Amino acid sequence: MKKLFLLFCIACLLLTGCFGKAIESKCAEDLNSENVETRIKAARKLGDVATPEAVRLLLLHEDDEDYRVKQAVKEALKKIDKRTFLN
Repeated sequence: MKKLFLLFCIACLLLTGCFGKAIESKCAEDLNSENVETRIKAARKLGDVATPEAVRLLLLHEDDEDYRVKQAVKEALKKIDKRTFLN
């Protein structure tokens, strides 16, 4: 039973890592979209992911031409900072 549980935990960790990278690469593409709403959603998703790669992507786009995207990026970075502080 312990071996099965351990195998399940390892599988979950591997899957989480794979999906996290897929989300980050999708968000990286979305942050370069011409659609403002798409860029805002991508910034919010990266705030939820809260990985070093997410922070890097957000910092690259904190000077977006649209003020709403800038605000979403700032909020995402604050959310990540708050989660890091609380953990």
